[in-house]
Amino acid sequence: MQAPRLSLALLCLLAAGAAMPAPGDEPVPPLVPSTQKSEVKTQTASLPARGLFDGDKLSADGRQRLAELVLDALGLQVEVALLVPTGPWKIDGSHRDERALTPARLDAVKRFLADRGIDPKHIFVESRIDQKLAEPRLDVQIVGRPQQD
Repeated sequence: MQAPRLSLALLCLLAAGAAMPAPGDEPVPPLVPSTQKSEVKTQTASLPARGLFDGDKLSADGRQRLAELVLDALGLQVEVALLVPTGPWKIDGSHRDERALTPARLDAVKRFLADRGIDPKHIFVESRIDQKLAEPRLDVQIVGRPQQD
């Protein structure tokens, strides 16, 4: 008669122990995904054509203005860097003055941004050449979200 009582007692102890989890075995509540989307931020610089290029390279002033824009965009995960030539640029290639916008000049701007950490796949050109405006300029916009560490 002792064997059945002992096994019944063991069964009761096991059942009671199974109901109480061991320390550290408590279930962890699932993480709730953040409902707040990180805010999209835009940094913009409007660079006048005058003095922006030396030949097909960026001038010292152009590099400095673009560097300031990149510094303002530090901490952003860049989604788009948009180069927007605006105003009466000369695009036919017949003139080699400061109003001439050549592919080599646009490549110089793209290369400058890429050398400072902006993925070249995220750099785009959107032309808004308008002969009605008095002076040509190059608007550069960097759009991104704050980086999550």
